[in-house]
Amino acid sequence: MPLSIKSSLATPAVDYTGEPHVLYTLFEFHGKPDKSALPVNIALIIDVSKSMHVRLITNQQFSQLARGGQAQEVITDGVPAYQVHSVSNDLIRESPRRLDYVSKAMRIVGEYLRPSDHFSVTAFADQAVDLIPSSPGSQRALLQKASRQLEYLNLGDSTNMASGIASALAQIQTSNQTPCARRLILLTDGHTRRVDECYAWARRAQEVGLPLTTLGVGVEFNEDLLIPLADMTGGNAYYIETPDQIPSAFRKELGVAYRISLQDLQLGLQLQEGVHLRRVYRVTPELGTFDRITSSADQHHLFLGDYDPSSPTALLVEFIIPGGGVGSHQVASTHLSWRNPDGESQITDNPENITIQITEGHIEVNQRVMQIIERVAAYRFGMFALQ
Repeated sequence: MPLSIKSSLATPAVDYTGEPHVLYTLFEFHGKPDKSALPVNIALIIDVSKSMHVRLITNQQFSQLARGGQAQEVITDGVPAYQVHSVSNDLIRESPRRLDYVSKAMRIVGEYLRPSDHFSVTAFADQAVDLIPSSPGSQRALLQKASRQLEYLNLGDSTNMASGIASALAQIQTSNQTPCARRLILLTDGHTRRVDECYAWARRAQEVGLPLTTLGVGVEFNEDLLIPLADMTGGNAYYIETPDQIPSAFRKELGVAYRISLQDLQLGLQLQEGVHLRRVYRVTPELGTFDRITSSADQHHLFLGDYDPSSPTALLVEFIIPGGGVGSHQVASTHLSWRNPDGESQITDNPENITIQITEGHIEVNQRVMQIIERVAAYRFGMFALQ
């Protein structure tokens, strides 16, 4: 069996009070990497709006301007700012644009694609256009051509990121390549109108198990939008300050995709009478809330998506258990299901039962799980403060 579940209770017993208790359980998933990794299907979503054409001054260039007296601090409406003057044409030409970052990223993707892979490219500003419809990896030379076209695209004066996500989502879903490890990769500064529509399309990607990875390019990118979009879908968020950071970001992101061999990983929970599922948190690979759950009566299915053997997901689950009498009480039974590289569905043979002891004696705790609970509590407090 390639996958297994390990469940660890914060405490294997609770004190008898006759009242309901909160029970924390850590779920971890283990398995050996499968040599038959799946092909990938990548949909690139490229921002070509006006702000992506603005030239950026790097930290090194700014330091040079400051030393030469060309960057001076001023106070505008009580806020410190810098006023830059007498900038040479040579410096302007040397300053990169966000669009240059994107163009380089497209060429790098072409270096990784295999003939068995698929890819597409969607560009957007106010409107969206599919520069490259879903194509096999053997046609990766199209990426070089499309990267040169970005310079001349005119898709409107404003930015509607939602249109780009929607079009790319349609492209990747129309591909007949199954099974495969699918990724939406968004390259943008993150500034857009209709933010609510971006979240709506991210939820649709989440529903079909499509991670949306965001690459915020340039110093002033909108992390308040790009990070939540990635978190919502199980993707990753990268900050690309300089072009030389692009290769490492793509190596990491595509490396994950190329390790995928098992898909549609789901944790099933069958709760005993009186037990309730209150909250679920993702512990690894990154701490956050987890809401990819479907429920009916006392059954819950937690959708984990693709299984990355190098960085498997771990979940912390909060149960509310009734206050029973002294003795052993079953809380839930669990099972794991997934799809193999050939598309065949599999499920663990023997469900694992979670039990708790209600006792009047000494209560021990699992220090490792308690440390995770403290991290989650700090995360919750931080999110509350931000809100």
